[in-house]
Amino acid sequence: MKDAIETSSIAFSAIVAIVLIFAAVLGLRSVVETKRRRKARAKTDAEAWTELLGNQLRIAPASVGDTEAAAALDRARKLHYNAVEKLKTAKKTKQFERIRTYALAGLHNLNIVRRRLGKAPGPQGPMPFNSPGSAKTAKRDDNVRDVPTGPATGLPF
Repeated sequence: MKDAIETSSIAFSAIVAIVLIFAAVLGLRSVVETKRRRKARAKTDAEAWTELLGNQLRIAPASVGDTEAAAALDRARKLHYNAVEKLKTAKKTKQFERIRTYALAGLHNLNIVRRRLGKAPGPQGPMPFNSPGSAKTAKRDDNVRDVPTGPATGLPF
């Protein structure tokens, strides 16, 4: 009787160990896949916003008479150049998010140029990255889903 109890407890322990190992492997695979998807989404967004900034710069006036507008146009060009250069070497999600921020800041500067010239504003981009309701706040809120928007997704911004 004692041997039967020992055998059954060893078998039960082995089964529990196998189930725990299996659950750990599945959890690890899920974490890795989630990171891969976030990186791919961040890369796509960064590329799309950088491309949009480049297209907007192509149709921007070559020179403007207003000094504030000229400075904003110069900043937008520098931000686009930095974004394109960093896209060539970026490998991490944070790097792609920073590149996206450069492109959004460039679009903001182009809108300053347009306002100074009395023209209609161009693409606005998503919620400003410095506002209280930005992604930093959204990450703390468990009810907020991370939904990508922008040129790469076809969703309105």
